[in-house]
Amino acid sequence: MEIGLAMTMILFAGVIRGYSGFGFAIIAALSLSFIVSPLQAVTIAILLDFLSTFPLLKRSKTTINIRLIAPLCIGMLVAVPFSLYFISVISESGLKAFIAMMSLVAGTLIILDLRLTWLHQRHAFWAGAISGFSMTTASSGGPPLVTYLMNLTIKTSEQRSTAIVFFLLSSAISLIGFMWIGAFNQGSFITGLWLLPAALIGNVLGQKLYLSVPNLSAKTTTAPILIGMALLMLISN
Repeated sequence: MEIGLAMTMILFAGVIRGYSGFGFAIIAALSLSFIVSPLQAVTIAILLDFLSTFPLLKRSKTTINIRLIAPLCIGMLVAVPFSLYFISVISESGLKAFIAMMSLVAGTLIILDLRLTWLHQRHAFWAGAISGFSMTTASSGGPPLVTYLMNLTIKTSEQRSTAIVFFLLSSAISLIGFMWIGAFNQGSFITGLWLLPAALIGNVLGQKLYLSVPNLSAKTTTAPILIGMALLMLISN
């Protein structure tokens, strides 16, 4: 029963990421937190995010913004030790509430669609650091990075591709950190493998939806999902 419910949730999260290029990890972590501990949920979500991103690279490698990816990744690397310390000391209920709050903030940011005209490519380091910290602690690295990218004068295809590649690298570093602190175990790995097919199928469905209907706004799709699930978790916590 639980594995079937988890597969359905991961399939849905995969569709969201296949379409928009982000949102998978945080929706997966939120969903799984109703079934397993929040730290295990984050670990499995990031593992799935890492494994299921590879099929998206084929369409992304030709449009990635090379000048952005380097400082973004450096910022992410600097933030990871701080995020690992944070999840090592926070309580289980505290982490669950933090994941929910990050999701709530993420959905709100998407809806507000903030136009921060002062943002520039020179701020990539800090965008990478905030996104990296959010990814490792709550699987919520997507909205901070996407908010940053959307305020730059680059093509939508570059935004999507740069986000996909960054999240692949960020997920890999987070998993290494989880192994270092003993949060990534055999049980999490096996559960992730069981759920991987659902994530991959969701990716394909999301990409097909993107090609068929490329203009759906995250304000009316991803954002309401993030806010609704966050509120549900806060109420049930």
